[in-house]
Amino acid sequence: MLFFTLSTIVAMSFMFLTVTNPLSMGLILLTQTVLVAVSTGCVSHSPWFSYILFLIFLGGMLVLFIYVASIASNEQFSFSFKSLLTAFLTVISIFMIFFFVDPVLIANKIMMFSASILPTEDFFSNAAQVSMLYNTPSYSFTVLIVSYLLLALLIIVKIMNISSKPLRLSY
Repeated sequence: MLFFTLSTIVAMSFMFLTVTNPLSMGLILLTQTVLVAVSTGCVSHSPWFSYILFLIFLGGMLVLFIYVASIASNEQFSFSFKSLLTAFLTVISIFMIFFFVDPVLIANKIMMFSASILPTEDFFSNAAQVSMLYNTPSYSFTVLIVSYLLLALLIIVKIMNISSKPLRLSY
């Protein structure tokens, strides 16, 4: 599963270079974010890092989506069968490259990752890992990030109150 998600991430990176519509670029970025969050959730002992990564990136993508939707022209969004077939073949070929590089090494890694996914740890060790986020070394960084996000929210609300109109104009 992990190698399939990694090959899909690589294929999406190549697809991102060929797409011209900004909304489809945002969709590709959002899909890549979900895949990266799933990959890091499979590898790490605690899924909190992948949850936080996904939520922060999703918040940034929402702001970016509002900005791009207000600026971009209203183009028709359509998929072509040729691009879908190309994307599917790219994912399959990258997956095969990953699989045939060294099958023994990949089989060992798959067994190692599947063993790390099993819930062998108890609740208190996971709580200790999460509590490290709020302990002395990283406490100041956490407070800085929270205050930065609060400041950004207040500035956006103030800008919207000054203009007294929506971000996207309707014609």
